Amino acid sequence: MYASTENLTLDTLNEKKSLTASDDIYLTIKGKVCATLKQEIFSGELRAGDVLVIDDLRKRFGVSRTPVREALIMLCGEGLLEVKQRFGFIVTSVNVKDIVETYSLRIILEKEAVRLATYNMEPEDLEKLKALIDLPEILSGRSFHTFIAASSGWGVLAEILEILMDKSARSRSLFNNFQMKTAKNDSGSKLEHRQIYEAILSRNEEKAMLLMEEHLRGARDCILKVIAAV
Repeated sequence: MYASTENLTLDTLNEKKSLTASDDIYLTIKGKVCATLKQEIFSGELRAGDVLVIDDLRKRFGVSRTPVREALIMLCGEGLLEVKQRFGFIVTSVNVKDIVETYSLRIILEKEAVRLATYNMEPEDLEKLKALIDLPEILSGRSFHTFIAASSGWGVLAEILEILMDKSARSRSLFNNFQMKTAKNDSGSKLEHRQIYEAILSRNEEKAMLLMEEHLRGARDCILKVIAAV
């Protein structure tokens, strides 16, 4: 009696472990498909109006239809794809209104983040922030902002800013691609990052907030000009 119950319990636990492992693999597959397609949209490899077919993607990634379909639905939720009858999943165009709203929210929240970070950053944090500025802008741009947000000490604020930076990443990638095609550099952005860093270093919260606002407004305006020219 006890032996059979023990075996049943062990069998149930083993079954649950097996299901958990399968779920992890499934989530990894869905996440990989989603992340790959998102990066291709951000890079411009997938352009507005391109149609994504589940069967084509299934063959490409070597997976079943279900994780592909769910990855596409996730991208719809992020506004990167839309579903149209008789067509399927289509890459959306960059929405100017969304860019303006996203950057307006970023300005409000990143001003507060840099105000808090001005007092919270320890000497080693300041060294890390300075090191980020010395990296190429395409590598350090977002990291500079996320590091300041994390240094604010407000976890929810940092999480919300991560979401907003995801939303602005696509428009930012269009700007980066435009710069590469026109052989222009982004030295202005690096200079602005350095000025923000110096304001934080001197514990001047008002100056840091003002510089952050000017920096984000400038980035928004540059992106809108590029979109208008494309």
